[in-house]
Amino acid sequence: MTDSSKQPRCDGNLSHEHVALLVEQFTGQTNRIADITAMLIKYAHAGGKDWETYERILDHLARESIKLIQYGRGPLQPDMEKAARVQIEQAAGTTARQGGMREHLHQRTAASFLATVWFAGHHHLVEPDDWPGALPATVLGAIRQAPAINNDPTVRNLRDTGETR
Repeated sequence: MTDSSKQPRCDGNLSHEHVALLVEQFTGQTNRIADITAMLIKYAHAGGKDWETYERILDHLARESIKLIQYGRGPLQPDMEKAARVQIEQAAGTTARQGGMREHLHQRTAASFLATVWFAGHHHLVEPDDWPGALPATVLGAIRQAPAINNDPTVRNLRDTGETR
């Protein structure tokens, strides 16, 4: 990771608009998590034991929790998402726009995933520079070959118009 992702901590005061945006994002996110949790509790109290149902509920909770991590770290490290995109483009050897629709989707997904890894790492006291230099290429490679992503009907029908390495 480059020094462009390192930045001093924010200081000063937030504008009313920034405060409102933070409150709105977290209120919406915590409400979605509360709704899923309520569904879990209701299903358990109704005697539900079907593993497939629990698996879906837990998956939804996990997805919303990852968003909570992104919403929480994003304002604290606002350049992290951009740094992740740059690292993924460097690993790809092309920009997402030059690579075509599938490449664009792969790179954007990989950048989001890489930023999430960095955000989670920060929680565990692992800074972005502590990760191996091959991490962006590894993340992009995993996204490019992930069956669940590539077999999705929408993704499967995308055609690239550009060249990738």
